[in-house]
Amino acid sequence: MKRVREIIGIIFVFVCFCNLMETKAQTFVVAARDGDAVAQYKLGRMYSQNDKMQKDIKKAIYWYKKAAEQNQKDAIMALGDLYYYGTEVKQNLHLAFTYYKQAADLDNYEACYSLGEMYSQGVGVAKHLPTAFSYYKKAADKGGLAKAMFKVGTMYYDGLGCKKDVAQSLNYIKMAYKEGYPTALEYWNEKQLWQYEE
Repeated sequence: MKRVREIIGIIFVFVCFCNLMETKAQTFVVAARDGDAVAQYKLGRMYSQNDKMQKDIKKAIYWYKKAAEQNQKDAIMALGDLYYYGTEVKQNLHLAFTYYKQAADLDNYEACYSLGEMYSQGVGVAKHLPTAFSYYKKAADKGGLAKAMFKVGTMYYDGLGCKKDVAQSLNYIKMAYKEGYPTALEYWNEKQLWQYEE
């Protein structure tokens, strides 16, 4: 009898949790329909990630675009990622670039990093290392992104897209490591950067 009560209790808690999640999702639906850009972005994310809503990429794109129309930078970034990676949509690097540029202009620093990658590799845009460097640097300096700090550090070290500057390289590689980017320590050891320290 005790075991049956425990099972009923577990089922009750689960049902309550599911109802709470459904209520939360419905709150986003109402706010999104009322034109709230953040709710539209979050609803789009729910549809794209199968989070509280059944996965539906068309609905995700619809809500991302509604939010993007209001310059919601995270929604614009999400659209860029969808088209860059071809996540359940046909890959379109030029469209991804357009969305990343729009998001970067709104100070989305992940978008700045993505543009740095595109310019660095010549993917979806002509390769141009000075432009890649400037986007990485913006993501590092203003956005505090460790992966961007690492890129800036390596570019300073090799003089790619910028003037070679070992002191700046050391600074950025150290910052990347302190921000939790383990590849920075590997690079530090591989290049024996400690020898440049005073």
